[in-house]
Amino acid sequence: MKKTAYLLLLLGCVCNYTMMSAAAGDNPSPRVQVAVDPLLEPFYHGVASGDPLSDRVIIWTRVTPDSTVSGPIIVSWRVALDTGMSQTIMAGSLITSATSDYTVKVDVIGLQPSTIYYYEFTALNKLSQRGRTKTAPQNMQDSLRFAVISCANYEAGFFNVFRVIAERNDIDAVIGLGDYIYEYESGGYAPNATAGRVWDPAVEITTLTDYRTRYSTYHLDPDLRKLHQQYAWILVWDDHETANDSWYGGAQNHTFPTEGPWASRKAAGIQAYQEWLPVRVPDPTNDPQRIFRSIRYGNLVEFEVLDTRLYGRDQQDGTTNSNVMSPSRQLLGTSQFSWLTGKLDSSTSQWKILAQQVMMAPLEILGFPVNGDQWDGYPAERERVYNHILTNNIHDVVVITGDIHSSWGNDLPTSSYNSSNGAGSAGVEFVAPSVTSPGLPLAWGAPAIQAANGHIKYCNLDLHGFIILAINQTRTQSDWYYVNTVDSSSSSFTYGDSWYVDHLSRHLQHAAGAAVPRTALSYEVQAPYPPRTIMTTVAQESPPLSSLTLMGIFPNPASSFAEVVFVANEPAYVTLSIINMNGQEVDSKQLGSRSGMCAERIDLEFYPAGLYFVQITSGSERKMIKLIVE
Repeated sequence: MKKTAYLLLLLGCVCNYTMMSAAAGDNPSPRVQVAVDPLLEPFYHGVASGDPLSDRVIIWTRVTPDSTVSGPIIVSWRVALDTGMSQTIMAGSLITSATSDYTVKVDVIGLQPSTIYYYEFTALNKLSQRGRTKTAPQNMQDSLRFAVISCANYEAGFFNVFRVIAERNDIDAVIGLGDYIYEYESGGYAPNATAGRVWDPAVEITTLTDYRTRYSTYHLDPDLRKLHQQYAWILVWDDHETANDSWYGGAQNHTFPTEGPWASRKAAGIQAYQEWLPVRVPDPTNDPQRIFRSIRYGNLVEFEVLDTRLYGRDQQDGTTNSNVMSPSRQLLGTSQFSWLTGKLDSSTSQWKILAQQVMMAPLEILGFPVNGDQWDGYPAERERVYNHILTNNIHDVVVITGDIHSSWGNDLPTSSYNSSNGAGSAGVEFVAPSVTSPGLPLAWGAPAIQAANGHIKYCNLDLHGFIILAINQTRTQSDWYYVNTVDSSSSSFTYGDSWYVDHLSRHLQHAAGAAVPRTALSYEVQAPYPPRTIMTTVAQESPPLSSLTLMGIFPNPASSFAEVVFVANEPAYVTLSIINMNGQEVDSKQLGSRSGMCAERIDLEFYPAGLYFVQITSGSERKMIKLIVE
């Protein structure tokens, strides 16, 4: 069930609103070309950092080998205190290969707390962009600020939210609460005909190659690349990183046996996520699929990053039947629940912030909960969380949430809740709007929802944007901001509203306005866009810009099939050829006019084992890559 469908149902409306306007007969705009920037070669996907602690941070990049490179690649990295990279404080090298899709992740250890660093990578005699990151503090801070985002559907519009946040220069990190990618086929969910953006591959993604290619599409987006370049991210997945409405043992958008075993698809989605994002795996040996973890920002804030999706969730089953009401029903799973309660008990930070996916506060119409994918479908688990907080007198608990493409400010009501003064609330919840995924554009919907749910203090159902979470020793405040459009590239945005919770309070209050932005200090310089140039003793002419870029072939070696991924940087007629070791052309396919990022499947069932060359010809340009058939 797609995310806005239940809202349509709960409001009881019958309308012509459709999320698939192109399918409904609109005249779609021309496809927006996915292109690579030759200035970034071979680091076309940029750089990123994440999971900052007081003494370490993950840095990430991806190397795209050209047709002359096969096998492993040596990648060097360095971390410095200045954008010129002259004050290097740490450096090293590692090897990447097709096994990890040529992605690179380094957990840089031995850093100083609350410090801005710059980093870059070197491979194939080229430098990457420089990235900027910041470690977490170790002691009490006066204040901290975070941008909170969720639900970035590439085909639904432009990532203007990322552009606006990157230009602010007043936050400590970005918190992404899931749906970093979407798994649907091209046009399968909310395509924006005006924006004309199309992802690759065009099919619904189910295999490791599919997921890797979809992440590649996303990382070629300039606004996403820039936000990764300038800030460390704290990330957790929701459902669309695997499949819609997923749970431990399956998903609404997974069909067996047509799409294979769920365990294989789930593992593929998780592997691609861990390869392509700067996420620290907390237990790689004993539990490589675990993502729940703690990120501590000194004595002011500790984030408990939860997996309410894939780790221990029982299957969705509505909101009212006996199975849903069972006291043994779980959303977190036994081990994650024990981990969470242990963290809440032992935390020495003032604010305990639960970063998770699905809305915790109840959402009822006519006295009945309406969405079984949220915590409303797991009331016993929610009650256990509330009881632990209240029984153990744990204060300053804030929940931050994504998932439902809309904005909410909620108290977390217990059975004794009083909506007039907030008594009986276990804590508060701030829900971030989507980056692009569609909400419900009905202006009268929010007042009706709030009238039926006294604990919901703020609600906006249809605007795209982000939260600035402003935290100090007195209060935690959520400021909602909204971009003016996702139909075209734009930096324009507007302020929405603000709500806060006081220290030692458990309920929301309305703020007079947004928290005052922090002024960037002189040393908080953003990383420049262009990579540095490696100096050589021989002057070299700049190579002409290529009209064709080979991104790779996956899997390789392969047995039954492989997909070659390439970018036609300008529209051209494309031909694919397979050449054997003797130089003979054994197959050829006319792919027609292509532009942007493309993935072409090659069936290998009848190919004898051996070494082949896949040749892509685009206009007058020709590129070749090796393929081993087993």
